[in-house]
Amino acid sequence: MSGTTSFENDGDGISRTAIGRKKITALHAKYREHTLTTPLQFVGFWSAVALPFFYVPLLIDGLAGAEITVFLSLLACHIVALFAGHSYGQE
Repeated sequence: MSGTTSFENDGDGISRTAIGRKKITALHAKYREHTLTTPLQFVGFWSAVALPFFYVPLLIDGLAGAEITVFLSLLACHIVALFAGHSYGQE
């Protein structure tokens, strides 16, 4: 066996991974052209910078009951902010 799988070579000689990358690249290019991209990146970046300061009071008092839900929600918002603002200012 040559080491290729059905995912790497679909019979037409075109890799499914390459097609997927082209689709993601096209989607990313469309995203970058959108007029709301820069404001969303700005808000995402600065939210990702500021959100860790909200962890401190939660962790100092300890997590119990509803505070666990608040902490996990804050963590989820932080992850979304990191993804939204990861390329802010790189132009």
